Amino acid sequence: MKRLGTVSHLHGKSCFVVKYDTPDNTPLHKMMNQQVIDKNVRPVGKVVTAFGSEEQPYFLVRIYRELDAAQAKKLVKEKVYVK
Repeated sequence: MKRLGTVSHLHGKSCFVVKYDTPDNTPLHKMMNQQVIDKNVRPVGKVVTAFGSEEQPYFLVRIYRELDAAQAKKLVKEKVYVK
């Protein structure tokens, strides 16, 4: 399990934005299509794209349908991980 970053905000009803705060040498394209999990190791979504600068990238994560709106809102400001 590797930290992806911190959820910045929700983007519509089906996505949230994650600020990448684990600068290492992992290429950003290797994060694409990775399953995203929360601190309780519960699957919450999947990385669909990266944007921003290479020094400070962000990821757009599509939220799984099983996660309702209230659960998604609780993820804001929380750290999320990739398997």
